[in-house]
Amino acid sequence: MNNIQRRRIVCALAVAPFSMPALQAAAQGVAKMPSLHTGRLLLTSNLKTPPVGATLAVDIVGDLPHKSGYTINSWFVIGHFESRGHTLNYLVHLLAISIKRVIVAVDSAVSITDETTGWYGVQHNVYPIFRASVSSDQMLIKTPNSEVSGTLDDMRVRAQIKNASIDVNLIATGYPLYNKGTGRFDLLGMDVHQYSIPTLQTVGHVIIDGRKFPAAGESWFDRQWQSQPLGPPKGRWTWMDLNLSNGWRISLWDAVAEDGKLLAWVTMIDGDGTHTVIDMVPLIEDASDFWLSTSTRCRYPTRWRVLVPGLDMQLEVVAMPQEQEVNGLSARYEGAASVTGWVRGGKVSGYTYVEMVGDWSA
Repeated sequence: MNNIQRRRIVCALAVAPFSMPALQAAAQGVAKMPSLHTGRLLLTSNLKTPPVGATLAVDIVGDLPHKSGYTINSWFVIGHFESRGHTLNYLVHLLAISIKRVIVAVDSAVSITDETTGWYGVQHNVYPIFRASVSSDQMLIKTPNSEVSGTLDDMRVRAQIKNASIDVNLIATGYPLYNKGTGRFDLLGMDVHQYSIPTLQTVGHVIIDGRKFPAAGESWFDRQWQSQPLGPPKGRWTWMDLNLSNGWRISLWDAVAEDGKLLAWVTMIDGDGTHTVIDMVPLIEDASDFWLSTSTRCRYPTRWRVLVPGLDMQLEVVAMPQEQEVNGLSARYEGAASVTGWVRGGKVSGYTYVEMVGDWSA
């Protein structure tokens, strides 16, 4: 595959949308939505102009609610911010599971990672639908311990786990990322629909062991739906959201089919919404520092080299801590990680979450 598209989120987006009162409120731990100086940066405003290089197969706003006719509907939110001398990451991942077009359960995975201290908390539950709520009219997915609801201009994410909680409000700025340039692609024999919102301004708080950490940073939102047999897919995949200090936002997919066939590519977005879709060197060639889960016997790599020759990009991704497994509908890995490396001769750093799904058995 050759270059198809390209896009960049300039660093100014990380700060410009906030008014000073909003930042002060966030510093005091008040969950208040940021004020925008202008609607020009709102993602919903930017949707009026289709991005260069993308052929759209999904509707960013219209596809937020549950999509009928698919076995899996996923709403995935991850965030990263600095607070009171700590580097914190959070994840809230809700999966609506359907059988014969009827929602039967919601898989809820919630985790918080403190990179500074190494503290990690996780809770995963599969709730029968009578204990959860999933709407087909609006984005509203709720379980006894988690919720994702609202719109791209006013999204609410909250969750409770043992000794910790998340309560944040998000507002989407910049541009969406249409994975593979369309938002629809084949993966391990599945017809996958997926789009990403890489930049959501975030305010609110995270509480760990009774201590409140005000949140003033960025989150990433993924919406995905597909039909697949219940349980893990055939083969395995790795996905990353690479947030780089040069402003690039990248969605990485790397899959290994049952027959050993490899498929690996990245979708990179630039500051004006233009996309670049390009092949990468499969991760299997440089994955290392394997961690063996004692509960599931899955064996996951926790260090990777990401090589994309067509972008002149070489990155090293390291999960911290190693033990970030989620055991819901099936065992999977969803872990915070750091990023360092080089892009076009310049040094970069950043952060990501790494998701590994499928057959990772030892």
